[in-house]
Amino acid sequence: MRYWMLTLIMLGNWAIWMPAVQAQQPEIAVPAVRLALQLTTLEILPPAPLKEARRTLAQARQRFTRGLNPGETLYVTATLLNDAANRVPQLVHVQTWQDGRVMGRLVGSNLPDGNNKEEFDESEIVDWMILHQDGAEEGNYVGKFLDLEERLGSLTGPR
Repeated sequence: MRYWMLTLIMLGNWAIWMPAVQAQQPEIAVPAVRLALQLTTLEILPPAPLKEARRTLAQARQRFTRGLNPGETLYVTATLLNDAANRVPQLVHVQTWQDGRVMGRLVGSNLPDGNNKEEFDESEIVDWMILHQDGAEEGNYVGKFLDLEERLGSLTGPR
């Protein structure tokens, strides 16, 4: 129950914060926003989708380094240090990926555009998502797992 309350609070804060930031940052796709919010409620990442994401990560890296098609965007979920020096999963819009180092912009961060950049080792990546212009997703194993878990949970609720 506390996860739902936290999610509702985060959604409220996001709705208030988003209009002020839109002028500073490019528009973020809805699936990326949804995933960023889901990650804030997790205490432990589910192991099965993590295994598949790690197995297919090299393919995502190769596609990104060769150049994505127009309208495609790569996001990764990485375990990064937060302000309290705890490792937490965070969604990053990838801008560069070279020699095992990834640099990108945090999604869902309320930091100004110049202060929301992260650089980290590829080994910190736990999931990836290529988002197409039409909204279709590739990867996003953790996000899809969480969506399915939520849908199944709603089926078993009170009658």
